[in-house]
Amino acid sequence: MSPLTTEQEKSVTAFVTALAQQEKSLPEGLQKQLQAIGQNLEARVVELPVIAASLPDLNHAYQAALADPRTNQGEQGATFISTNQDYSAKFQERAIQILTDPDPVQAAQHHQSRGLGQFASNPLKRFFGRG
Repeated sequence: MSPLTTEQEKSVTAFVTALAQQEKSLPEGLQKQLQAIGQNLEARVVELPVIAASLPDLNHAYQAALADPRTNQGEQGATFISTNQDYSAKFQERAIQILTDPDPVQAAQHHQSRGLGQFASNPLKRFFGRG
C-alpha cells in the first residue's frame, strides 16, 4: 500500500467527514462504488469528489469539509518519519475500513464518535496519543 499524497488525504478526510454528517445511508449503488474504491484507494481516490457531487447533501458537506481550515492544516510541525509513515498507513487503513463497510455512513459516524475520524489533527498530539 503506497502512501496517499497530502491532497489525496485532504480529499479522503473531507469525504469521510461528509459521510459522517449524513442523516441516512447512501443509495446502494453508491455504497457499492465506495466499496470498490476502498479496495483500491490509492488508484481510485480521485472518484470521491464525483461521488460526493452525485448527492446534494453529501456534496455540500464535502465542500464545507474541504474549506474547513482543520481539514486543510495537513502535516504541520516536526514529526519523526516513521511516525508519519505509521500515521499514513493507519489513515489509509481506517479510510478503507469506512469505505468498504456495508454502510459507510454508519461506519464514518462510528469512527468519528470514537475520535478515530480526527484525521487532520496536530501531529505532535498524534505522536503523544492525544490527537
